[in-house]
Amino acid sequence: MKKALAIMATLFISLTACADHEQTIVFSELPAQAQSFVQQHFNAADIAHIEKERDGLHYEFTVYLKNATKIDFDQSGNLESIDCEIYPVPEGIIPAVIANYLKQHYPNHFAVKYAIGRHTLEIELGNGMELLFDLDGKFLRMDD
Repeated sequence: MKKALAIMATLFISLTACADHEQTIVFSELPAQAQSFVQQHFNAADIAHIEKERDGLHYEFTVYLKNATKIDFDQSGNLESIDCEIYPVPEGIIPAVIANYLKQHYPNHFAVKYAIGRHTLEIELGNGMELLFDLDGKFLRMDD
């Protein structure tokens, strides 16, 4: 009997925890740094919806724009990635050293994705080519 109650309690807690794992929030609930980023680079009126998702002990935020752009932020509001699908990543988001590299080596293409990793920065061009840079903007390699 005690074992059955323990199993039921564990199941209930698991289901309850999953129920609020992801939730839709309003713009004012984003961390201030994320709000500032969105206001600087996009029109807040273009926001389709915003999700707050629990990732272990932390939260992550995803802003979806009406044009299918997806912007991910960490719990503090730091940019993690931006996926503009088919549109260019707005100027000023990609570090200048990388933007200059792209203009010099890929003048006929533009970045549609930008992701910040622990040790690398990843750019995807509109032609599907992926470029990896170190955190200082030094080109490391190309993936296709």
